[in-house]
Amino acid sequence: MLTKAELETWLRAQWVQRGHGLPEGERHGVEVRELVEHSAERAQTKELPYLDLWLLIYDEMLSWVLSLQGVFQIRMKAGRPMGDFEKALFLILARIVADSISIRHLILLGFDTSARTLLRSTAEYMEVVVAVIDDPPFASEFLKSDSPATAKTFWEQHLRSGRIARRVRAAWRSFATRNTAEDEATALWFAAWGGQWTEQLSSLTHPSTGACLLTINPPSVMPHGEPWLGHWGDKADFSAETVYIYAANLFPLLVVHRKFPFEGFDAALAEPIAYDPTIEDHMHVKIGRDVLGSLILSLGKPDNAPRVFPPLDLGGSLHSAD
Repeated sequence: MLTKAELETWLRAQWVQRGHGLPEGERHGVEVRELVEHSAERAQTKELPYLDLWLLIYDEMLSWVLSLQGVFQIRMKAGRPMGDFEKALFLILARIVADSISIRHLILLGFDTSARTLLRSTAEYMEVVVAVIDDPPFASEFLKSDSPATAKTFWEQHLRSGRIARRVRAAWRSFATRNTAEDEATALWFAAWGGQWTEQLSSLTHPSTGACLLTINPPSVMPHGEPWLGHWGDKADFSAETVYIYAANLFPLLVVHRKFPFEGFDAALAEPIAYDPTIEDHMHVKIGRDVLGSLILSLGKPDNAPRVFPPLDLGGSLHSAD
């Protein structure tokens, strides 16, 4: 392979040929490695108690998703039969896990706008999981999206123009029907809860002035004491809302089918999954969903907002989960 030293020698020779030679060890332009290293060190020295709190919340949520995927991974490793329903869920959850870990890295390094850009697609994957669980045959449609062309077709037929949001609303209506304590109006409010940020997240995904400005100068409550631009990485408590948006989008997966995958899905599964409290993933999925659901609801209550959200404008009023 071409080595790093060989490439550095070639680059230096190219500059010499053009009359811009440099002493050994120096270069033209910014030394990106040094910038990145300083950015990471700078992020580590920032003490942000609100962000630390929300990262703990984030880790609780991601750990639960890992356990849910683990339920299916156990079956796969054991060579148990898996139909389209299990295969689709395993694949989608794996993507959610990968994206979620990436979002966490981006937040820690101070790239909140980039984290929200990724969160936009992650939220869509969460919606697809809810749709597949609510309508198991939909899993077969998802599995057809295994090439760029078929992925585009799947998106156009089932996701774009609010199509996936309609599936999530249908899942919440079904939830309201199964649970007499929940009326349809409340269920539809929750169906729209996570989606209320879709337009904002999309505006960050597509080229826009706002997205660029937020990247350069992200909201922050704690200046670090040195001239710095946000697009070099500027960790801030503002990322608390990013985690809250993640929580609102995860909430349907926790609540809409509370007994999934241990009860009510025998017809969709290649083999029923019997709940076994001695299996950590089983126990975490079954009990942890109620713990997380209660936590997420508590975070959205106005009375609790001063205790969990940093004292800065987070882009609008906090939304009550009452």
